Amino acid sequence: MTLTYFELKRFIKNPKNKICLAILVLFFLVLFGFNQLSVNQQFKTMTLASTTTNLQQTKQSVAAIKTQVASAPEDTMLAKQLILSQEQEKMLSEQLKALTADDLDRFATLAYEADLAALKSGDMAGSDDDQNRLNSSNYYLAVKAVGGKMGLMANDAADASLKTGSAILHWLSATTLLVLITVLISDVVSSDIESSQIRFYQLIGGRKFRQLVLKLLLPIGVVGVVTVLTFAGIYLISGLLIGFGTWHYPYSLTDGRIFPIWQLSLKSLGLFLVSLLFIGSMGQLLSLIFKKSLVVIGLIVVCLTGFLTLEREVWFQPFKKFIPFEYLGYGRLINDIKLLPDHFLLIGVVYLVGLSLIFLSISACLYHQYYYRKVGKL
Repeated sequence: MTLTYFELKRFIKNPKNKICLAILVLFFLVLFGFNQLSVNQQFKTMTLASTTTNLQQTKQSVAAIKTQVASAPEDTMLAKQLILSQEQEKMLSEQLKALTADDLDRFATLAYEADLAALKSGDMAGSDDDQNRLNSSNYYLAVKAVGGKMGLMANDAADASLKTGSAILHWLSATTLLVLITVLISDVVSSDIESSQIRFYQLIGGRKFRQLVLKLLLPIGVVGVVTVLTFAGIYLISGLLIGFGTWHYPYSLTDGRIFPIWQLSLKSLGLFLVSLLFIGSMGQLLSLIFKKSLVVIGLIVVCLTGFLTLEREVWFQPFKKFIPFEYLGYGRLINDIKLLPDHFLLIGVVYLVGLSLIFLSISACLYHQYYYRKVGKL
């Protein structure tokens, strides 16, 4: 227990770790503020502009069809087209009024009614547009089933639980965050070697496997607690500003499946902790090989950024599922559902944990050998 307290205190008091933890919290808060003040407003402005343009074009279309109908009153196809265009004009006009009044729920209801009418007509049955309309309609019904309010689009509403859950889902997959985590937890052992602090463990009975595990788990625990507390703060601030909402609020994945946001948030946090274990254990192994913290951090960052660069290439897509860096974030996984095997989350967890155990086992051997080599020189 004394050793645990000593390592914890030492990790938190380290100037580099203090700075990184502060940056970690600031990273989340800045993203939250930017999303609240800029992204949402920009999207609303774009939606308002596009709805206005569509309404103007529809009015012009209605006027042109009326002229055609007047010259050919016996044409039933033209008459039907006129009715459909007039209905669309009315719907767009109502949507524009709803947007102007900031009544986003009414805007979404009108869009749902339009999608429902298009689905019933069957004009585009089997097409991608038809599937998108079906997904949108199912999402609207799922939101109403839990008493939620809609936003301008799916997964976007003035609901603190949805906002916070979406942030957990996507921000914990950010490469910038993973680079920061690498600096925080991957060079603990190499820092000890560089500073000769590793000699201290000989004085308290030698460097043992549990000490190596402690050096791995304590930084992970600190980073995990700080992350959870920061998101709790974001949820509290957002809730006071826009309402706390419900954690049963639905979230739609890219393939149309719908899950409550609490479920996706828990999966994201769980995979985040497993990702910390993978990065930390890899850092320990590299620390015992190279014994230089900058080298350890540099190698992992190069791997992360290299994967980020390659994942955009078309030829690399079939190979992504074999690379462990693909599984460092649930938000990344749900965007690649079509490329990944079934039960991809379970596969990712087993893959990362398995590699972490292998890294830890090799590190334990190197740690033990390093100890005896040092003793032999004394």
